[in-house]
Amino acid sequence: MKKVTVACFSPTGNSKKYASLLAEKIDKNFDILDFTKKENRKNDIVFSENDIVIFSAPVYAGRLPNIHLFENVRGNHTLAVCIVTYGNREYDDALLELKNICENKGFCVISAGAFIGEHTYSEYVGTNRPNENDILKIEQLAKYIKENEEEQYTKSLEVKGNYPYCEYRAISLIPQPNEKCSQCGSCVKKCPVEAIDKNTFLTNGEKCISCFACVKCCTKNARVVKNPQFSKLVERLENNLRYVEKDAEIFF
Repeated sequence: MKKVTVACFSPTGNSKKYASLLAEKIDKNFDILDFTKKENRKNDIVFSENDIVIFSAPVYAGRLPNIHLFENVRGNHTLAVCIVTYGNREYDDALLELKNICENKGFCVISAGAFIGEHTYSEYVGTNRPNENDILKIEQLAKYIKENEEEQYTKSLEVKGNYPYCEYRAISLIPQPNEKCSQCGSCVKKCPVEAIDKNTFLTNGEKCISCFACVKCCTKNARVVKNPQFSKLVERLENNLRYVEKDAEIFF
């Protein structure tokens, strides 16, 4: 059995959750490399032919987070699985983008999946995922991987998506502290791009990727977006997607 490692970027937990579910069904003794922590994105990491790496990341407006994700990782004909998680809208080009990144870095992508999690901006969209069908898809992926881990793969896996990828078009939504802020510092620790000042707790808009890790971790609801477009966006998401339950998609 090859060594299984989860390599995830997961500011609000969805991507780590799905990748860990899959890893556990392949081998309970798996490792986790959490690239949400900036220090893990600094040192070079090389995997061998004896590894299986499950790469997982969230989708932001149809793309991967714009932070040169997994730039410090290399493979050597290493088997890989690509997973993206999204908030019940669409994953557009993100899964293809992740697959291409992995293949360009020496990994052989043998399977992939797009899974739904609670939307970053609304607890009413993508709620209660993973569900039973998601778990069944995870089990299908795990079964395929375990049965084919010794195969020699010569052709590229086909997944949904287009190249050139869609442009980054996310609205700039920058959480800032309000009067409820107790200056506990949890948001500073959680921010994956070090965008929050440790003294003022204000967010640097040029660094922020609108991942909402700081919003989700704040127990006092003291991080808010003041952009008037935000409430309209949330209203539109909830009106269109609250009662829609999309199915996960897997590829192998």
